[in-house]
Amino acid sequence: MIAGGSRVLRRTLVASASVLVTLACGGRSDEVETRTADDAVTLPEGGGAAPNRRPSEGEGRREDDVSAAAIDAFDEAMRDGDAALYSGRYEVARVAFLRAMELRVESMSPALGAVRALVLEGQAEARSQIAERIEKKARDLIARPATAGSGWLLLARLALALHDTGGALDAAHMAVQELPEMGVSWRVLGEAAMAAEHWGESVDALQMAVALGLEAEAGTWERLADAQDELGDLQAAERAARQAVEMTGSDPHARRRRLNLLAVILKHRSNLEGAEEVARQALALGADDPAVLHNLGAIAEARGRPEEALEHYRAAVAEVPVPMTLWRLGRLLLERDRPQEALASFKRAAGNLPRWTWPASERWLPAYEVGKLFARAERWGDAIGWFEDALREARTADAIREVQSWLAYARLQ
Repeated sequence: MIAGGSRVLRRTLVASASVLVTLACGGRSDEVETRTADDAVTLPEGGGAAPNRRPSEGEGRREDDVSAAAIDAFDEAMRDGDAALYSGRYEVARVAFLRAMELRVESMSPALGAVRALVLEGQAEARSQIAERIEKKARDLIARPATAGSGWLLLARLALALHDTGGALDAAHMAVQELPEMGVSWRVLGEAAMAAEHWGESVDALQMAVALGLEAEAGTWERLADAQDELGDLQAAERAARQAVEMTGSDPHARRRRLNLLAVILKHRSNLEGAEEVARQALALGADDPAVLHNLGAIAEARGRPEEALEHYRAAVAEVPVPMTLWRLGRLLLERDRPQEALASFKRAAGNLPRWTWPASERWLPAYEVGKLFARAERWGDAIGWFEDALREARTADAIREVQSWLAYARLQ
């Protein structure tokens, strides 16, 4: 929890954050979004420019600021890793981050990336070893008063990489207490709140990060747009997403990701034509990106073009078994009265939950759908097993009640 003095400062800053955010939208930033997690965690507490539901990434500079020749192998490896993570290509991301770790042995940025990428079966030991190294550095920083804030920031980012939302929130609050006037601490708190699905707190923290920055970074606007979208403030989300796109430099991966987010928000605003146009702009920057293909499928589905949607969903999972897309594919197949194909898609989704990147509260859905299909086929023993799996993943009271209802009925049979 934030100490009394910090609470007063927080209330004062939050009260002015929205006004400052509005003012910040008026101009484009010349700030270069190339800071890594290391830059954030090693800054002195007393001053310096503030650096930075998505991990931090080193991003390309504006073409008019620096030539492509200035981008070194480390930056390229970090970009490749972040782009692969976003697209669900964890194997590719792992190789890229490990390459970056070799290039800068003491850097924590690629190590955090590797922790995020090492989530598949058989990678627990390697992930644990890297996480222990990061935690040791964080604890060493926390032990020294002059670097305690930096240590809490690093610990929060590690907890986020490990999907420990409670630990991330606790460490992020400590970072804000230590560094209340630095935008990076509020940004990390915003990311932690997003992971915990505390959307209102996330928006407040990210607005603070924007307000405290001399020039707000595109990544912060991107996260703010995502949180506002989840909160249902779609007009503000669109503004923030467009600001993020406008401020993005020459990195095609970052531009593709932000265009895709803008397309999602436009879809939620029922601007389906605009959403499709923006999503196709994103696709032009990476024709095989599963995240963009998924979005195009969802837009086609919303526009009443189910066969086109099926085509996009299938293309999205042709290379990578993205569980969220497999779930959407299964739902659409079920609507098209193709239960066997739907069952296969739901089961494949349930078998790839380590790749799940939607809010954790929705991880129960694939197993639940499998259980319902088996129940309707009166295969009660199979249904019970899948409902029990769904119950283990359920987080909200509504989800738990719904699964328990089906489970009780299956057991009764």
